[in-house]
Amino acid sequence: MLTKAQLEEFRKKVRDYFEKAGIALTSKEEEAIEVADFGLSRPEVFGLELVVYVNIARCCAKELVLFPGQICPEHRHPPVNSEPGEEERSQAHTGCLREYVRIIPRHLK
Repeated sequence: MLTKAQLEEFRKKVRDYFEKAGIALTSKEEEAIEVADFGLSRPEVFGLELVVYVNIARCCAKELVLFPGQICPEHRHPPVNSEPGEEERSQAHTGCLREYVRIIPRHLK
């Protein structure tokens, strides 16, 4: 778990990245910047930072930041009950992004 000082350090870096990308955040959005470590407790290596605009059933809007060398670990968005898993779309505003996607054929699910 991050200390308050570590969280603020991450948030400052995220604000700087958003500014460089020309993305304006409200003060409320800046205060809500999240740091995801996927339970691995090493967010500087395995994690990402995000601002959540909308997160409701089957619809979410988020801005993600990955720092140089930071890795978003493999994860899934499985179906829940009869609802399909969450759909994702990625776009790099600055820098470059390598994304590896594993697609599982329907007959193997």
